[in-house]
Amino acid sequence: MAYPPHGVGRIAARETRVGGGAEDEEVVVVEFSNDLSVTLPLPRAHELLRPPVNEEELRLVQDTLRADVVLGDAAWPKRMQQAQEKLRRGDPLELAEIIRDGVRREQKLSPSGTPFKLSASERALTLKARDSLASEIGVVRGVGRSEADAWIDEQLEAG
Repeated sequence: MAYPPHGVGRIAARETRVGGGAEDEEVVVVEFSNDLSVTLPLPRAHELLRPPVNEEELRLVQDTLRADVVLGDAAWPKRMQQAQEKLRRGDPLELAEIIRDGVRREQKLSPSGTPFKLSASERALTLKARDSLASEIGVVRGVGRSEADAWIDEQLEAG
């Protein structure tokens, strides 16, 4: 299952936890490849967990990464807020947008003709989006991280 804050993991258990109150709580335990596990109450799990993308959805991600877009002139604080929201939602198409736009901004030249540099926080957001998307692509395609990263790079270069 895909869990936006941590990427793709597997549901390891569904348990009933005895709480301090009168009602027991049903939870799911999601394990991730980096020895991290998260326990979520069942209603929250239904809200946050989703299946990984399928091949059809991956073609939409491919189209998004390849899209030739006009970058907006929004100030970095506004772009950062929008990117953080997209990252929180963890939608693969929105992750692809963050990656594509970050790469396109880096390829852009400043008015003086020098390459544009992303701020440290914008670069970190772009890398976090890439980590999440590559993790999901790796699971869907059954490939390692380097192959998933290479696939992302291929799509960006084809755009």
